[in-house]
Amino acid sequence: MLLLLGTAHAQDTVSIHHTRFTTTFDKNLHYPVLVHWIVTSNDVCKPHTPRRVERSDSYFRSDPLLADYTRLRNIYENNAGGYQRGHNMDAADNSCNLQQMKECHYFSNITPQTLELNEHTWGDLEDHTRHMVELYGTVEVWCGSFGHKDTMGPVAVPDSCWKIIRYNHTIEAYMFPNTHDVDHNHYDFYQARVSDIRTATHLKLNGI
Repeated sequence: MLLLLGTAHAQDTVSIHHTRFTTTFDKNLHYPVLVHWIVTSNDVCKPHTPRRVERSDSYFRSDPLLADYTRLRNIYENNAGGYQRGHNMDAADNSCNLQQMKECHYFSNITPQTLELNEHTWGDLEDHTRHMVELYGTVEVWCGSFGHKDTMGPVAVPDSCWKIIRYNHTIEAYMFPNTHDVDHNHYDFYQARVSDIRTATHLKLNGI
């Protein structure tokens, strides 16, 4: 399902609903400004679990609901800045279902991130989120990016990436610079308030 979405500032965005997540994709910036999903203990299969689904580079492809704006595989594979394909809804949150794993690899769910953000700081927060799932059973997640610090063909490289998680009546919010030195600090260093993210992104973030 694809719907137009209005935010608090003028953007050419669409909201796309897939099996496990909703992505709000900016057609000018060519990256998602808001992705939302819920992860439960039933969605995460640990390594060596018989039904575990592994991620694969072959799954990266355009979103069939927004194909004209998400044919971006070659852009990411050949960008001069070496930016990585950063999942918003992470692959490990879909490790029990092949179709859901493939859907989270659509480029409507991908943001150009530095290696240091994608593989280290952002990845560490993903691990923390799944640990909260183990402890409490369910975590609700919102994340996205904002700004424009560099360009990869039609794709803007965001200045910052953000994430909000809610579990057991607790809310954690983070804003990360999309830089090569972001991993000099633990992800806790980048804690923020939800109101800070609303101000920076101009998103209403209703329901948080």
